[in-house]
Amino acid sequence: MDTPVTNVFVDIRLENETLRAAICQRCGTKIYPPRLLKSHLKYHRAKDLFLEEELRKLQLVMGRMRRK
Repeated sequence: MDTPVTNVFVDIRLENETLRAAICQRCGTKIYPPRLLKSHLKYHRAKDLFLEEELRKLQLVMGRMRRK
């Protein structure tokens, strides 16, 4: 499941400064600076791939257990 890059931004106020941050549509995290959003989404994709691989391994083991 790919998450599209968002155009949703939020302002973060620190003392006398206002910083613009992107919001991850998947987890709601504020990403500053916004250019780091793509790498944040890559993290989500890598995590998904890892979980898919672990689920595949578990399904193989469960299938072997049923045959015995």
